[in-house]
Amino acid sequence: MSRISTDRRGRVVGRFCLGCGSVYTQHSGRHAGKPMYGRDHISSPCSHEGRTFDPTEDWWEPAVEVLSPEPDSPSETPADSAT
Repeated sequence: MSRISTDRRGRVVGRFCLGCGSVYTQHSGRHAGKPMYGRDHISSPCSHEGRTFDPTEDWWEPAVEVLSPEPDSPSETPADSAT
């Protein structure tokens, strides 16, 4: 289950590890090496290090672009009664 709502999900850009919060390329077969985005200095390795990105596993999800909300969305418009 993604943390990003379906209306805000764009194209898939990689694989996101829920354990360490790092993004690996779409073509990465395993959680190993250097991520394309994530923390540079980690005091201990991720508990998923070395595991394969198997689609049936729940420790990772597709990394997606986050889209801007719709401009007419009521949750994003400023309040009318700001006095």
